Amino acid sequence: MQLLSRSLGAGVAIAVLLAMSALVATQSVARPLDTRTFSPDEDHDHGDNRSLWSRDRDTINRTALRNQTGSATNSLAATTDVPFNRPPEAVAAWNREQLAEFPASDHRSSVYPPSATLVDGRFVRDAYTEIFTFQPSTKARLTPNDQPRYVAPEGELFATLDYRVDVPRDSTTATDRITWSLQSHDITDLQLLVDRRQEAQQEGTRTPRFDYDLAEHRGTNHTLTVAANVTVALQRQHDYCTNLTSPGNCTAWATRTTTINETVTVRDSRSVSEYRLSVFGFYARYPDGDLGLAMFKSEPWLGYRLPEGRVNGVWRFYSARDPSWDRLVTATATNTTTEHSPIHPLRVSAYPIKTGPTASPAETVSILEVNGKQRDPPTLPSTVNLDVLEEPYRTSFSLMTRFETPNRTVSDVTAHGLVRGVRTEADPRMFEEVPIHRSNLTLAVENTTDRTATVRVSLRDAETGEPIETAATEGYVRLAGEPVQTGADGTVTTTIDRPAGAIDARFEPTEWWLRQTGYVGDSDTVSVQGTVLSVVTSLYRAGVPVGLFLLAVFLIDRITGLPVWPPWRGL
Repeated sequence: MQLLSRSLGAGVAIAVLLAMSALVATQSVARPLDTRTFSPDEDHDHGDNRSLWSRDRDTINRTALRNQTGSATNSLAATTDVPFNRPPEAVAAWNREQLAEFPASDHRSSVYPPSATLVDGRFVRDAYTEIFTFQPSTKARLTPNDQPRYVAPEGELFATLDYRVDVPRDSTTATDRITWSLQSHDITDLQLLVDRRQEAQQEGTRTPRFDYDLAEHRGTNHTLTVAANVTVALQRQHDYCTNLTSPGNCTAWATRTTTINETVTVRDSRSVSEYRLSVFGFYARYPDGDLGLAMFKSEPWLGYRLPEGRVNGVWRFYSARDPSWDRLVTATATNTTTEHSPIHPLRVSAYPIKTGPTASPAETVSILEVNGKQRDPPTLPSTVNLDVLEEPYRTSFSLMTRFETPNRTVSDVTAHGLVRGVRTEADPRMFEEVPIHRSNLTLAVENTTDRTATVRVSLRDAETGEPIETAATEGYVRLAGEPVQTGADGTVTTTIDRPAGAIDARFEPTEWWLRQTGYVGDSDTVSVQGTVLSVVTSLYRAGVPVGLFLLAVFLIDRITGLPVWPPWRGL
């Protein structure tokens, strides 16, 4: 079964409404699930959201496609699996609707997914609770072995809970009649625990919904636990003979009534990683007005943006149903049946699709440097048909960029996370400003021979006039193709092989985010000539403008007839 489709590239943007449609629930009794039958049920009233669905049956019936009604998105999703550029919002609405469709049952039956851990007491049987989903959340497929489940700091958790009560059979003998009756059964102490501390509670229900906030819990790795007590009360009425006149003939009876209570505790836990996205770093204003950003972040991210452009990470998203809910078991005192489940939680996964971050638009945003580890790409489930990386990709622990945006500041930056709704506005207090100055580089030829030239390089801060010592800034000056370092006075004098023409030099400063003051480069060129050639050059430089002046006077005299030629007339 092909489920999620081939990627259509980074530009695909799918519009979705509320959530996917349900699966066809084909009845079966203790029969393995045929996953090939899974297909969105178009009669299910969850909106036109086939593009959200993963682990469905992808078909390529082009004739049917031409006759199919509905959105272009639905038609596309019927034959392919579609990636998302960001976590799809409609997954949350789908899961809420799905939980409401958990099959109703009474005390005689218990409905549960096959993965549930069942608890039996004397009277309480097949009791369990199972976490249905928690959201917003994203499973980040970072590497083949590192795939944390990230959850937002604030979210909601859904679960199901059920049980049945095994009421003993009545028994009768000549001297004893025992009758059982169910007095009450209830779900009590239903609560959500975070790291064994109570986070929320509610009245007993088979489909609990909890809101949680992880802000007050230490660390980022947490265990979410749903726990509840199933309490039943049964009445045992014992009628016993007090006057047996002959075998089988009792003429007087007495009654003893006893109430028997039983409590069974059920629980289910999941390990999650709290996704807290924070950014910090440095910023600078280039002399031409561009904004420089050196961004460091705490978690894998989607990237960050300004109104004029954005920097994108390496991630794409898809939503897929949780296969552990593909079937539901219904247990009674006499029978157990298994059928296709009418409810299917969707879960969001992120996976890398590029080898490194990208900037958009390239005309106004440029990436200067990326720092991060090389990681092996993950593989996707066999039922997910999306293009994946086959070579290592680079994570971006830090990103250095340049934005052509003279009117924006670091407070205009918004960073977006891998979990739906998690984003952060850059706090200027978490960013240190680094001034960027222009530099002034000059060259002078001190001495020349037939084979060598002695050159003096001077490098200064163009704004303050202070000398720039390149060794201290980890930059350098490239003189005639070779790197040299200026001293504390901002100068260096060195002898090089005499070139045939000019000598050039350029200041290559170190990255601005590594220094307290950054610089932009500067360059200069100086000619190297012998003594005779120097005289000729001087005469040439002086004669050209004089000659041009005399030519202009001559032309004016001839064209206008004015007696201005020669210009020394009348002297």
